Amino acid sequence: MKILVIDDEKSILNLIRMNLKLEGYEVVVSMTGLDAIDKFKREKPELVILDIMLPDISGHEVIQRFQDIDSEVPVIMLTAKSQINDRLLGLQLGADDYITKPFNSAELILRIKAITKRIKKRESKTKNNEIIIKGVRVLKDERKVFIDEKEVVTTYKEFDTLLLMMENHNKVFTREELLEKVWGYEYEGNTRAVDILVQRLRKKLDPYSESLTTVYGVGYRLEL
Repeated sequence: MKILVIDDEKSILNLIRMNLKLEGYEVVVSMTGLDAIDKFKREKPELVILDIMLPDISGHEVIQRFQDIDSEVPVIMLTAKSQINDRLLGLQLGADDYITKPFNSAELILRIKAITKRIKKRESKTKNNEIIIKGVRVLKDERKVFIDEKEVVTTYKEFDTLLLMMENHNKVFTREELLEKVWGYEYEGNTRAVDILVQRLRKKLDPYSESLTTVYGVGYRLEL
């Protein structure tokens, strides 16, 4: 698995690279946003670790550019503990996860492995490839979503969330369940990430946005 790591602090960059290589990952590094975008195009990484604070352009702009190139590539943000707004904006723009500095290398590896596990599941073929409910059609193997036969681009986690809810439509999922099933591990009790993802998904489900309902005090349900 090839991972692109972007951070302007050389010591952190080298630490992450060393730990990832010990785990057997192929690592590409960058210290600026513009260089990272170029390497994202050329190297075609399967996962990105991105520091939000970069010397040339904002990490948020980098996320948006990555989304335009290939929205399927998962992005893990690196943020300072005080950068709560930056973190939430990153999640709104399509980042899949975040980890705060200073961080434990073992925790970073754990989160990468959780994403890797989901990628491997995605690559395995399924017997029933297509799910259609009303005007929403999902192709599992191709990871494509169509709303009234018009394709809608989704991020990695948006697709996984929609697929889970399509396969279990009318079932109520708590935020904690979605964290466990979509993120794949304990997410420090931060259910805000789920709320942000659902908000993004609702917009993309238009004109069926109201079908993704909030069950107050519990979680979410897809009522198609």
